[in-house]
Amino acid sequence: MNQDTLKYFDLLEAKKAYAEGKNVTELLRNQKNAAANTSEIIEAAYDLQAGAYIAAAQNNPNLIRYCNEIAAILDRHVIQTGSLLDIGTGELTTLSHMIAALNVKPKSIYAFDISWSRVHKGIAYAEKNMGSDYQKLTSFVGDINEIPLLDKSVNVTTSSHALEPNGGRLKQLMAELFRVTIDKLVLFEPCYEINTDAGKERMDRLGYIKNLDGVIAELGGKIIERITIRNIVNPLNPTACFVILPPPSVSQKPVKDASPEGIFSVPGAHYPLKKVDDFFFSQETGLCFPVLKNVPVLKTQTAILASALCD
Repeated sequence: MNQDTLKYFDLLEAKKAYAEGKNVTELLRNQKNAAANTSEIIEAAYDLQAGAYIAAAQNNPNLIRYCNEIAAILDRHVIQTGSLLDIGTGELTTLSHMIAALNVKPKSIYAFDISWSRVHKGIAYAEKNMGSDYQKLTSFVGDINEIPLLDKSVNVTTSSHALEPNGGRLKQLMAELFRVTIDKLVLFEPCYEINTDAGKERMDRLGYIKNLDGVIAELGGKIIERITIRNIVNPLNPTACFVILPPPSVSQKPVKDASPEGIFSVPGAHYPLKKVDDFFFSQETGLCFPVLKNVPVLKTQTAILASALCD
């Protein structure tokens, strides 16, 4: 079977590029002649490096300092009786140490990434490093472009450089975050506006986000605080914390049941999913989604139409 038959990327070339330390997203954009990073490009690039962040996290004092710093900010916004959602969680390294450092612990913790391999590896890391709050964690595979959660289903949404590579789709992704978030978004993302000229050139070349302030205002959200983070890995990629209020919503009422079966939905839609055997099923649409190694894979591309289950 040749690569064209797969209708996918040239993964062998991508693996070779990653092994040689080259930028895989740039390679995949060239393969697909894409002007910006797509969900498929981001998934392939990050899946190839699954495990790399865990390896880098081992005995890394700078990661701990970063997590302690962002936990101190989140402590002011997390609700003890509410839920916390981590988007683009990767290998759960940042989330694990951040949760361990929180003084105010949420009742429920949700985390998703577009790469199953990263989530799979990250769950084992979280079990070792998150502490007793690991029991509150529900991890799943999803796309920020179409989050598989009901409208207004989580209290606080957070991120750590998850929006970063989505420069061409920032408005669409922020609209999704506003759709699912009840109270606040506390996002730790690269800030183009405070970067150096060399850093801006790098962010432009890699397709990173910029003008987050303008996009939030355009969508009706409000930045109530922006904090420059001190403990960063790359001076050419400075992190800022954006504390954001979602746009006022009159029609959408918050979801009361914070369990997975209370908030999971058909990706990007308001149709609820219920666990049936070893998959999640939508009675309204007849779509079902697999669970691989105890990780729900809730992406449009993985949906199976099984309308006979509605009978």
